[in-house]
Amino acid sequence: MELVYILMGLAAIVWAIAVVRYHDVLTGTAIFLIATSVFPPEYLSVKVGGLSLTVDRVWLVALLGQFAYDAWNGRSRIRGFTGSDIWMMLFLAWLVVRTLATPFGKEIPGQPSTILHLINGYLVPAFLYVLIRHSDMTPRAIWLAVGVLLLFGLYLSVTAVLEITKQWSLVFPKFISDPNLGIHFGRARGPMLQSVRLGMCLLACLAAVWLFPVWICSRQRWAWMLAALVTPLLMLGILLTYTRSIWMGALAIVIILLSTMLQGKVRTAVLGSLFVFGLVFALLIGPSLVAFKREYSEAETLESTRMRGAFAYVSLQMFKDSPITGFGFNQFQVYSRYYLDDRTTSIRLESIRGYVHHNSYLSLVVDLGLVGALLYMIAAISLIRNAWVVWMHPFASPYARSASVFTFCVVAVHAIQMAFHEVSFSSIENTILMMAMGVSQVYRDELVGRTSRQQAEGSESSERSASPVVVGQDTWAMMGGG
Repeated sequence: MELVYILMGLAAIVWAIAVVRYHDVLTGTAIFLIATSVFPPEYLSVKVGGLSLTVDRVWLVALLGQFAYDAWNGRSRIRGFTGSDIWMMLFLAWLVVRTLATPFGKEIPGQPSTILHLINGYLVPAFLYVLIRHSDMTPRAIWLAVGVLLLFGLYLSVTAVLEITKQWSLVFPKFISDPNLGIHFGRARGPMLQSVRLGMCLLACLAAVWLFPVWICSRQRWAWMLAALVTPLLMLGILLTYTRSIWMGALAIVIILLSTMLQGKVRTAVLGSLFVFGLVFALLIGPSLVAFKREYSEAETLESTRMRGAFAYVSLQMFKDSPITGFGFNQFQVYSRYYLDDRTTSIRLESIRGYVHHNSYLSLVVDLGLVGALLYMIAAISLIRNAWVVWMHPFASPYARSASVFTFCVVAVHAIQMAFHEVSFSSIENTILMMAMGVSQVYRDELVGRTSRQQAEGSESSERSASPVVVGQDTWAMMGGG
């Protein structure tokens, strides 16, 4: 078996060298998303010197090598810090402080390790953001990354259909068919073993196919044929997650795409019709969506919905006791049990015993206090503003504008999921977010730099146009003129 691992390692090194040689950091980040989703520890984990080596961890090292190679060849360069970078570093610093200030191993059995939660949920995506942030965004890099994402989306959609139809012999990897692994067995959950993560990946792929092939190549027949082929399959996979927040994310993407791709009266008519249709649909079908049957019975699904009230109530009580610094990162499930005996409310608080938080906003407030929550929101708003600057900039290229709207779509989906789930227990969710924001940051830097150069050149031109008059006057004076 050790020989097999050695041979696999050598093959991985060869492939890594090839990818590093011919690709770029953005494409490598898209490949990392596949590696951490499709080849998690359940698929392959090798112990080396007390450390567990997985495919995604090895690929992170390869990505660092790729960045160094790109820097050597002039495809990457260190850019100066911006306000967004500073706010993000301040949030990460506070996150690390609140993690180190918490005794290690203080988690409920079966729940994620605090250190792994920190590394996978925040530090790895931030690391990828830094690499993208200091890389060049060429059209080739964009197209390669989009191509990888679309292939990933097609694989996930096919896998979702195979899961729902119980064609387990055709599912890859095989651990997807194990009901004892992960959660949401009975829905489409993919290799992530969780429907929300599967849905977020599919939604990112859906936005990508419309914002790059269709938007940039709108006059090319192949782009529309690709969208017509891929979109129904992606939408089917999204539907089969049976996750209401994911469906809400799909609606948000549709609204953003219609708002940005259409113009004038057509946009007003389409969005108005969509609003009326959505209102009627919510009135007629909305109540049944609260308790529709998924992998559980309707009563259990309804109970899951009611649990969110318990999470909100307990979070409020915990916030009152430690509003500034919070209880420590990843500590909600540890300290919340001391608040479940409250009999002053009719809410069934006991229903959330042992559960991790189901609302990322409240989780940030409880774990990191007002300091951490405010730093997170300021950093997020600053990064979103970068995409807005790109979208509004008169010199923005079609690639830059597509990247900015892609960021809006990813942020909207992420914000919705944060209201219903904790989205930081794996590298997947925040990697998608940081990938989009990193690209927008690069385009923002280029556009701001270009504007500054043009302003400087304009100032120099004005000075040069004024200088002959001055020189003429001096020359006239030197010649004895009045």
